[in-house]
Amino acid sequence: MTIESFQKNEAEVKSFLMKQESAPTIQLFGPTKSAKSTAITELLCPASNKLLGYNVGEDAQTTLIRLVLMLNQRLSKTQVIVKCVPHKNEETMFMIFLTEFMRSMTTILYDKRDELEEFVVDEEFVKRALNPQNRSFHCFDFAQKKDMTNKFKMIVSSIVQNVIEEPELLSDKADEEYKQRRKIKKELKKIEVYEELIQMRFHSNEEHRKAIREWFDKLKEALFNEFQNNWHHVIKSESGKIEGYVICDEINEEDSGIIGQIIRAVYEKESAYSLVFSEVHYVTTPSEQFIEQYELFCKRDNPEQLGRKLKINIIDTMGITQSSTQKEEISSEMDKIFQRESDAYLFLCATNEMPTTYDECIDLLQTKKKSYEKKVFVICRTKADEIIRNKMVNNWRRDTGKNEIEDEQYDTYLRQAFEEFKEQMIRSDKNVRSTEYAICNQLPIEFLCTAPDRSKEMRKVLTGGELESSKIYRILYDIMNRIDSSYGTQGKRLWLYSKDLNHKPLHIKCKAHELNETICTALIACNMQQRNQYLQYDKKEVTYHWNSVYCFWDKLRYGNGHETRANVYGSFRLFQKNMVESWLRRMIPMEDMLNDIEISFEYLDSDPKTAEDVKNNFPIQFRKMISIYWVGILDRVARKLTYDCLQPRLDEIFTQNYYDNAFKISLRYFNEKFSDKEYWKSTLLRLLLLEFDEILQKMYIFDEV
Repeated sequence: MTIESFQKNEAEVKSFLMKQESAPTIQLFGPTKSAKSTAITELLCPASNKLLGYNVGEDAQTTLIRLVLMLNQRLSKTQVIVKCVPHKNEETMFMIFLTEFMRSMTTILYDKRDELEEFVVDEEFVKRALNPQNRSFHCFDFAQKKDMTNKFKMIVSSIVQNVIEEPELLSDKADEEYKQRRKIKKELKKIEVYEELIQMRFHSNEEHRKAIREWFDKLKEALFNEFQNNWHHVIKSESGKIEGYVICDEINEEDSGIIGQIIRAVYEKESAYSLVFSEVHYVTTPSEQFIEQYELFCKRDNPEQLGRKLKINIIDTMGITQSSTQKEEISSEMDKIFQRESDAYLFLCATNEMPTTYDECIDLLQTKKKSYEKKVFVICRTKADEIIRNKMVNNWRRDTGKNEIEDEQYDTYLRQAFEEFKEQMIRSDKNVRSTEYAICNQLPIEFLCTAPDRSKEMRKVLTGGELESSKIYRILYDIMNRIDSSYGTQGKRLWLYSKDLNHKPLHIKCKAHELNETICTALIACNMQQRNQYLQYDKKEVTYHWNSVYCFWDKLRYGNGHETRANVYGSFRLFQKNMVESWLRRMIPMEDMLNDIEISFEYLDSDPKTAEDVKNNFPIQFRKMISIYWVGILDRVARKLTYDCLQPRLDEIFTQNYYDNAFKISLRYFNEKFSDKEYWKSTLLRLLLLEFDEILQKMYIFDEV
């Protein structure tokens, strides 16, 4: 296997990546400064460690882009494949960009409301608009480097002047509106009047949005142009949509070449690439220590797996408190994490994290159990060495009044501190730490030391590997085994190979060409019965606050509902995905669906014994797996039916209309689609088959042994 063959042959690299995606996928997440990226350094060779260090800031991870670390022992320590994955829908990022621009403009104009006649857009205004306070993106530095900030300033100046002056001075109109409306609604705040007027004035002129969009598109074009001549392959789907930009090359500790330039550009502080890329897949070999430990674990626990190459996918995410420590914002970040398909979750939280933050995370995880209840979930407390050392020193100081522990007492105080640490932070059972016990499905809480230099002396006393940072190998190995137990027959997953570079060994076939008409009719009837749940909010006389509408749209993307408690503006309680999911549960008979499903073995390349085993056991196990995951399948299908399949039109509605109007138009659009028999016919069966195939692909590892 050579990098040169990957560079020249797109089919070969696509096949390799397809196989890699079948490996166990574990998502790391937790509060900022939880040492997620630091833990990953144990898994990599020095050259990759040095390069991916750009993903770690002095205090916290700097990137807004997920890193999917794909480790495959078949590669050498110098071979690297990088795949940059663009956002599935460009309109979503423009919607976020436009919303944050509007948020910045409103805040600034309100702050300067007494000086609007002399107001001038300056560099600070531009910087706040391009680097929003909530850090949903940051692109000022890149735009400035590309001489694009002056153009943005000109566009914004024209928009702001129009918003301030047309049809009359904004402050005069806002004061007048505020006085009149306060007579009716005493709770009204002046900033809410400004927000409403600014939004309406912006959206009343189509040229405003068009000008912002043209500039945004040029910014994205500049980002893509940075490396357009360096990609070895631009991978596209059958429909022609770009799925990834791929480069394959060799790196070393002294020279990381063009791969280094790309990684540095994507992960540098204030990088703008989150506007175009959602993920970076970094494929390389595991560290020698990880491979060695993996083989020892296999020899001890699974001797039949000896000889199989180690491969695993680790997803490193932005800290869930990086943008905000508010519970609602943490919840939103968790929703993004659970939307990304994974086999397991490793929640990392520093042992010196604020107790309130940890408790809030645990409370939220408990409420979101449905999102991961069929997946492996492990809680791990990091930076354990720091806490143990502090406990030891504090105990000594309390007992003696001295700062430095005497050598002859060191062992005693260390062991005491270690036992206290385990009792307070780690031990979990249904009586002591019932919430964590439930979240982890009765698995123990793990702990990691992430500062080996600080724990060096302690490891001389605790010699059982308790404080080794390399414990991450064992934690990951255990998770991999649990994933195998979840999906495989008899607790293990077979390794299967395909006869064809472009196809997986197994895939789903369906006898039915479209959804049963009776089911479609029944789903339309469900909508007729329940559409007032959402259409009741389509009222001309009610105005909805822009932030309420934005929250509804943002949560809809992740399958979540939104409930407002507005006093001045209109209030609503909408859970579209839950509503549609309830219809599916009542109207879609699982057994009838499975009667139309077959597993195709046409591309399976295996020895006769394995092939016979697969053909005999997989259909039975498949039906069992569908039964186990049926509720989750319907949950994901309902999310896609209420957002993904409607996304092009929803994005159009929300980017081209004032928020209040957009919200009401979207409600009518839901009714239109849910009343359309062709919508159910053309989408529902396709979505179910995709989910079934996802389950099938989890039942084995796609690779040669």
